[in-house]
Amino acid sequence: TAPTSMNYPGALPFDPSLFSQGLPPSCECSPEVQNFKETIQQLEGRLVRQDHQIRELIAKMETQNSQMGELKRTIRNLEDQIAEIEAQECNGIFIWKITNFNAYLKAQEEEKPVVIHSPGFYTGRPGYKLCMRLHIQLPNAQRCANYISLFVHTMQGNYDSLLPWPFQGTIRLSILDQTDGPSRHNHEEVMDTKPELSAF
Repeated sequence: TAPTSMNYPGALPFDPSLFSQGLPPSCECSPEVQNFKETIQQLEGRLVRQDHQIRELIAKMETQNSQMGELKRTIRNLEDQIAEIEAQECNGIFIWKITNFNAYLKAQEEEKPVVIHSPGFYTGRPGYKLCMRLHIQLPNAQRCANYISLFVHTMQGNYDSLLPWPFQGTIRLSILDQTDGPSRHNHEEVMDTKPELSAF
């Protein structure tokens, strides 16, 4: 609304042109400033597009990670199935080759407990599923310092419902000497099961 004229004693008459004369002229941006504005707009557009691309890549990566996890689970299941088949094929004769045994000896010398478990194997088809446990006794162990203890454990197998329990049979354990020459000497022990004992 335009200001209204009010008459006071000795007042000058209202003149709107007095206000318009004091206003600065409209600002016109220089070409350099205009270029900066256009550059900023272009960069903002690129940022928006890159943000969308990053979101798409993150979604793809999450999908790939999920698929990779599923593949790993499938591979583990297949490996377990292969190990189960191989365990049944040994027909009661299982050869356990322990690799990197020097590292276990070094750990034993440092008085660290050393317990190693073998893969499971079957005494036949159908048969009991067993595994072995090797324990290298510590240097300060009473009565058995620096000895190797070898145990046989029963495991849950595919034929348990078809077999008589407790476990019945004869176990022959052999530790093969890896040295060459006439001094080579294997260690062997034969154990018969004793159903009345929880361990024999």
